Amino acid sequence: MKYKPQTKEELKELIKDESIHLGDIDTTHITDMMELFRNSKRTDFSGIEKWNTSKVENMALMFEGATNFNQPLSSWDTSKVENMSCMFYNATNFNQPLDSWNTSNVENMIGMFKNATNFNQPLNSWDISKVEDIYSMFANATSFNQPLDSWNTINVENMSNMFQGAKSFNQDISSWSINEYCYTDFMFENCLISEENKPQALQENKEENNSTKTRRM
Repeated sequence: MKYKPQTKEELKELIKDESIHLGDIDTTHITDMMELFRNSKRTDFSGIEKWNTSKVENMALMFEGATNFNQPLSSWDTSKVENMSCMFYNATNFNQPLDSWNTSNVENMIGMFKNATNFNQPLNSWDISKVEDIYSMFANATSFNQPLDSWNTINVENMSNMFQGAKSFNQDISSWSINEYCYTDFMFENCLISEENKPQALQENKEENNSTKTRRM
């Protein structure tokens, strides 16, 4: 490796230089990759699949608005990541497999694939048992239509707008456990999911599907 940044700031300076191949950067010491490629105009992301992400805890907004990004990331070690909120928000070209990721420590997936209009990859193997917030996770992800029935959603506190505008999504998630105090307002607004495929708790309380549910504070 030609470059070995010690801090996020050093890494950001390196990736701004498009003459530097991403595969030549050793990210072993990096713990925070938040906003790293936010609104990046970079066209060549090759080599990023080789990055060492084993110490990274924060990937929020990492590729937000990176409209040219579509590089494989399946080999990444995400076992320590706690925050993936808006990671691929507005990453309109991204469509790569992520099913091998270890998400067992992730707590926040707010807007993770929001407006990622090309994304349609399997995610059913993900462990989301620690995730508390999936607000707008697939909002306007118009291509997404993958099974999610294996997800453990019991600890989720906010599902509002999760599939809002996800016009292709119609998978059976009727087995999902919905926390009594979980927000579910506008969860399926402008989504074509059939009634029988919705979580059973929301089928039973149809009148509440598009209204705010209350919870203890």
